[in-house]
Amino acid sequence: MATYKELTDKRLLACAAFVSGGGIVCDVGTDHAYLPCYLVKNGICKRAVAADVNPSPLRAAKENILKAGLEESIETVLSDGLDGLSPKGVTDVIIAGMGGELIADILGRAKAFYSGARFILQPMTKPERLRGWLWDNGFEIAAETACKEDIYYTVMFAKYTGKNTCCTVAQCYIGALKGNTDDDKGYILKQAERLRKKGEGMKKSDPSSTEAQEYLRLADVLEEYIKQG
Repeated sequence: MATYKELTDKRLLACAAFVSGGGIVCDVGTDHAYLPCYLVKNGICKRAVAADVNPSPLRAAKENILKAGLEESIETVLSDGLDGLSPKGVTDVIIAGMGGELIADILGRAKAFYSGARFILQPMTKPERLRGWLWDNGFEIAAETACKEDIYYTVMFAKYTGKNTCCTVAQCYIGALKGNTDDDKGYILKQAERLRKKGEGMKKSDPSSTEAQEYLRLADVLEEYIKQG
């Protein structure tokens, strides 16, 4: 049985820091509902919707909400992303702990939420794909922060403006990170390391590979961004 515990997860706390406050938060893929419980218990939001596509984690979420004594303020909903959920009164949508492409797919099916909600997004994989999708589909990444626990994570605060943004491939890897904190720097350098490793591996197989050269070039750009910061 799930037990209520205070939130100490840096990744989820970074998500919480972007919540506007005072409204209704919808947490997609809520798992044990630790984040909604934290937000309501600390007065960061008045109400929350804890949504998950799987019945098992949703049952755990319900148990955790009961243990926290927050059943009057947090509703649990079985839902595939935001499908079937009402946008009425929702001020913040949090989608955390999923791949970047899955987050993009969920957002693409959630147009009813675009005009009234802010989006707090924490991709576990392919953040560059998510950033590119956001810019290509009328979203602004207003702010972004990185944090480290066992690995580096990034959390984005995005809002729909209806205006597409032209961006370079390098910007898709950096996003709105300023590189002015140790975690920001560490995250960007980790991305550079990943690109360099991929490029060098491809170059060994094919020394004339233009794709390999592009990966290595991107790694140089990211490393230079940190030096200039």
